[in-house]
Amino acid sequence: LAPAQQTLFLPLACLPQNCTSTMHPQVPDGTRRISEATSDRVSIYGRSLTLLEVAPPPVLEVKKLPVLKAERDAACEKFLQRNPDFVALNYLRESEYSQLDSTVDPETGDSKLQEIYLDYTGAMQGGRSHILQTAQLVTSLALGNPHSSSQTSMKSTGWVHKAEEAVLRHLNTTVDQYQVIWTANASGASRLMAQYYNFGKPLSGGALAICADNHNSVHGIREAALERGADVSYIPVDGKTLHVDATKFDAILSGNFKAGVPYVSARKVRGHKFSHLITGSSAAGGNKLLAYPAQSNVSGVKHSLNWIGKAQAQGWDVFLDAAAFLPSNSLDLSLHQPDFISMSFYKLFGHPTGVGALVVRQDKAHMLLRKEGWFAGGTIAFNTVAGFGADREKAHEMAPGKDRFEEGTVNYSNFIGVKCGLDYLKRINDAGARFRAGLDGQKWEPSPVNDMNTITLRVRQLTNFLLEELNGLMYPSGQKLVQIYGRSLINDTQRGGTIPINVMDDQGDFVPYGLIEEMANRHHISIRTGCFCNPGIHEAYNFLSVAEVGQVMGLMPDHLRQTDSTHTQWELNRQLDNPKKMLGCIRISVGFPTNFNDVYRFMVFMKGLLGVDWKAKVAQFKDRIDGIATRGPSVRASLTQQVACADALIDRGETLRI
Repeated sequence: LAPAQQTLFLPLACLPQNCTSTMHPQVPDGTRRISEATSDRVSIYGRSLTLLEVAPPPVLEVKKLPVLKAERDAACEKFLQRNPDFVALNYLRESEYSQLDSTVDPETGDSKLQEIYLDYTGAMQGGRSHILQTAQLVTSLALGNPHSSSQTSMKSTGWVHKAEEAVLRHLNTTVDQYQVIWTANASGASRLMAQYYNFGKPLSGGALAICADNHNSVHGIREAALERGADVSYIPVDGKTLHVDATKFDAILSGNFKAGVPYVSARKVRGHKFSHLITGSSAAGGNKLLAYPAQSNVSGVKHSLNWIGKAQAQGWDVFLDAAAFLPSNSLDLSLHQPDFISMSFYKLFGHPTGVGALVVRQDKAHMLLRKEGWFAGGTIAFNTVAGFGADREKAHEMAPGKDRFEEGTVNYSNFIGVKCGLDYLKRINDAGARFRAGLDGQKWEPSPVNDMNTITLRVRQLTNFLLEELNGLMYPSGQKLVQIYGRSLINDTQRGGTIPINVMDDQGDFVPYGLIEEMANRHHISIRTGCFCNPGIHEAYNFLSVAEVGQVMGLMPDHLRQTDSTHTQWELNRQLDNPKKMLGCIRISVGFPTNFNDVYRFMVFMKGLLGVDWKAKVAQFKDRIDGIATRGPSVRASLTQQVACADALIDRGETLRI
């Protein structure tokens, strides 16, 4: 891989099984050089196929570009020597994700910089062949509302079932074990848990144990738990490692809810209403729910899946937020069986947006109760208007099973995209596994399940590079430029492709992350800043106590509580008044479409920050934000237009297609 101009032979996915053409003698079995290809059709073994039939489509040979600078060329060579199997999925960037490398704005026709997209925890990019295949099917099928028995309606119902089967197959389970309740996203799945999970009779020992490292949609379940008379106990995370405090975790699971930080008793909140129901200790009876993420959406920490069985053995139901975990990891439900799982499909393959799911164990479906209150089309089996006056209790009947939770008409045309997307991921993973087996001289056997190991490894390799490079950035004084939160171990199998950081000046004071985002935007670098709907993790790495946060909340003006999250976070940091602490950070996250060029160019940008006069830049930024904040809510885009960029332009160089 090292010599200049060397050809990289890339894997083909989903070739016809009866292909017998002789492979190139220097290429591992399972790969093949493609000599000719067009944007729409490709010839394989004499057969002309559309890209929709070859997914992911094969591409032309890729050569190292001789025009690259020596430093970049050397960095690339070093990276590939360490990670020779990294090239297994390189073909995807040109054939599937060329929107990232385009130098022409498709809306205006103007020239532009290439995109450096590093927000894969926020959303995956859409793959070309997946979107084209979905569009081809949607435009060729006559579909009807699935709440009917017409031919077009039954066709839609069929695709709903195909999508359900694909989801369960991706998780290595079947409809006998789990059911899929469709939602708008993972947050919609959390809302169903909040609305309908049965904590038992109020103040009878029901409890919610919730990891401090959780998305706000999961934190929101605490309000419903308290309203129903269940205690809420938070499992804290260690401020240095950002891993869960194992001692307190074990104590809470064993029934010592007061070990939580914080712990809120339902008896204290609603005792005046439920006091007559109090019998025995708070840990006796009731239903208990443990809610935690398989992977943090901020720190990237992969929390142990072994907690699932451990908690269930002590009488807990487990709600696993898998939204940040599934895009680059396998969740095998034959090995771990959480009772409830939330997921968003745009995080896995970019398109379609607006579709998620709550996956529920069949033997725990009865824990979701929906018998009273508002109902809608699709959620009821029967309703009468006249009968409502005769007998209200019998005037409507909820639909059986999961249908009672799917309000109105489901997003049936987008389920085609879900099915095609999961099949697309399977083909990508099979292609990568086939290539890696060839490098190792092993025979590849297709797996019946979606083995995500190739994607997991690629994401880890990119993360390793970023961690090493970021840790090495220092001012002449020896002060580090970057604070990395949590562990920064290389080859850490307990972290995903997400790195939370903040930039510091040469005195070790934090630079506002909003300023860094504005500077990155000028160079078409997409990163994420803020608190990412996960306040617990930021309070942990700042080592903030309950009392400290309470004090800051008390000092915050009421009008800023009602403005957008950007100014709310800014005001919290101003009230915190500590240059060594920062609520919120910069989140860098990679995905399988990320190539070495992306992370290298990002590091060029970061190195350029070492030469910035932060005193002047930060003062200008603070004046601007304070001036806007005093005028109330604002449009975030207006801030982006007032960019204070770095003095030195970042040289972006030529495209490195790896």
